Amino acid sequence: MARKRGKHGQYRPGDEYFLPLTDAERRAHADALTAVHAGHRCAEHAESLCHAGEYYAMLGEHDRAEEVFREALGIEDAEPGSTQAMYASFLLDRNRDDEALALIATVRRLHPENLDVYVMIGEALETNGYPQQAARWFTAGLVSRLGHLADLQGSDLHTDFDVLMLANGRFRVRQTLGLPPDHIDSLVLEERQAAEVLAESG
Repeated sequence: MARKRGKHGQYRPGDEYFLPLTDAERRAHADALTAVHAGHRCAEHAESLCHAGEYYAMLGEHDRAEEVFREALGIEDAEPGSTQAMYASFLLDRNRDDEALALIATVRRLHPENLDVYVMIGEALETNGYPQQAARWFTAGLVSRLGHLADLQGSDLHTDFDVLMLANGRFRVRQTLGLPPDHIDSLVLEERQAAEVLAESG
């Protein structure tokens, strides 16, 4: 939950909706995030630590980033798979692929319910040159939501942002792999064409 705003209605470092624009603000935000829910060992504290780790990584403070990611990993009540996904993304960006892939393998055994986990891992794998593995994670996310891929309809892409993200990610990596379009890819293409027509008419 976001804390109270500062003067003039602006959010402060550590607030949920604070958007740092400078390195000084990013460092202040990261430092503040490490203190949010500190001492409670709860899912919210783990999430704040992971976001702090992302900001420390942006600043090039990789040792500090790793420290807070590892602290988050030690919180048992963290959202299943979320902490591991964010830390694995950090490891991939640091070219520590073996560690990242091993960590990602542990996430599959957790059967995460949060679709953000599938999106994060899929995008991290896609960005770092693992399109086949990324396709599996994007597909697994869709299965987690829908049960059966055959049940996916165009309306799902309009009404469920997570499904849209997963289907788009799956489409991208399947194109990278040179695979022929399947019915999900066709729905993504229809959605993109509809968006283009809407943009042109607007």
